[in-house]
Amino acid sequence: MNQEKLATPINLLKPEIEKLIKEKDWKQIKEVISELHSSDIAELFQELEVKYSLILLRLLPPQKQSEVFSELEGELQVEILNSLTDQDVKSIITELHPDDRTELFEELPPRLTRKLLNILPPEERREALQLLDYPENSVGRLMTPDYVALKKSWSVEEAIEHIRKYGKDAETIDVVYVVDESWHLVDEIPIRRLILAERTQTINSLMDYHFISIATNSDQEEAIKLFEKYNLVALPVTDSEGRLLGIVTVDDIIDAIREEQTEDFTRFSAIKTRAIDLELFTRIKEIPFKKIFRARISWLFLLLIMDLVTGGIIQGFQETIAKYVVLVTFLPVLVDTAGNAGSQSATLVIRALALGTVKLKDWLFLLGRELSIALGLGLTMGLGISFMGFLRGGSLQVASVVVLAMVINVIVGCLVGVLLPFIFIRLKKDPATASTPLITTLADIMGTGIYLGIAYLVLG
Repeated sequence: MNQEKLATPINLLKPEIEKLIKEKDWKQIKEVISELHSSDIAELFQELEVKYSLILLRLLPPQKQSEVFSELEGELQVEILNSLTDQDVKSIITELHPDDRTELFEELPPRLTRKLLNILPPEERREALQLLDYPENSVGRLMTPDYVALKKSWSVEEAIEHIRKYGKDAETIDVVYVVDESWHLVDEIPIRRLILAERTQTINSLMDYHFISIATNSDQEEAIKLFEKYNLVALPVTDSEGRLLGIVTVDDIIDAIREEQTEDFTRFSAIKTRAIDLELFTRIKEIPFKKIFRARISWLFLLLIMDLVTGGIIQGFQETIAKYVVLVTFLPVLVDTAGNAGSQSATLVIRALALGTVKLKDWLFLLGRELSIALGLGLTMGLGISFMGFLRGGSLQVASVVVLAMVINVIVGCLVGVLLPFIFIRLKKDPATASTPLITTLADIMGTGIYLGIAYLVLG
């Protein structure tokens, strides 16, 4: 219901804005959009034609322009940048927060990134290049150098004056940071503690030397875990020697979480994407046919080749199948159950790995535990299919083949589901690559071979 209430004003506003633009009533347009939040204006831009969005953007003050621009989808940002003059582009990207600017440069084509870097003033250009030099998906790419730092020898009054002077340019002042003469991080102080202190107190008297920080080259997933564990609003980022370089704020972490989740979902579904395309997959109606085709065809083609192996196994047991045609009727349920069991195991392991509750060294323990769980599941599923095996198969021998194959297939499927994520980590790949289609295809191949092999041995 809340989403509908929020969406309705934008839908109603679109025709009104288009009408005012055609009438060139700039004053009325300014009055209308000045009352909107930056996110709502960005949503309006997504609904309008680019030529109308450009007009609205020029009617906004510089600070508001950058706020709205940072909220737009990647493709619309590129369209707008290609349509603006260099001076207009410089005005927008200079006003962007460094972390938002880095995110924009990551998504742009290299040619356009080089052009924008050349447009930036020297100081901003150095800052942008420094952030872009950190590894992809690292904390260094997320951080902003806009924060407030204090010295522990200052009084509270001096600190508040410093915050008044420099706080307006900071990403957040909910937390301020204490550094020594060499800029090593020594503490963080919530602004509430500072405001409630006596003005004559020193910063040193407010310090408890308890703080959470992260290294610049750490993966953004590590930052996400710290935000979740400690309920942070900002996280200081330090170099290898503990010097404060910047901070990561909760809004950037929310964006990172959304990106990680989208990436995992696409991999679970065997869809191949690049980081630049992830945001598009949240707007499926707008994805070009060619892009979504390319993203899906590579894995599907690989799985097709793997499925041909299953056909080859079936062909190898033609005589057994010809003699006992009823065996074919049990094949789908056996391989599907094994695939589903394997997918369950993989999902649990991948989620535990993502949360950090399971490490690579735990693979042997999990394998042993999964073996006992899989045995229980296999025996239960075997018991469940035994009645149908006897009724449909018409003999105790056929029923025994079906039951034995079910038990073994479920065990094998579960073990594959547990091991694959660890194998991918060992290969330095995302464990989410052990996607459901891959596990079910492997279960098809192994399950078919196991089932027909048992049938051949038991039934001849």
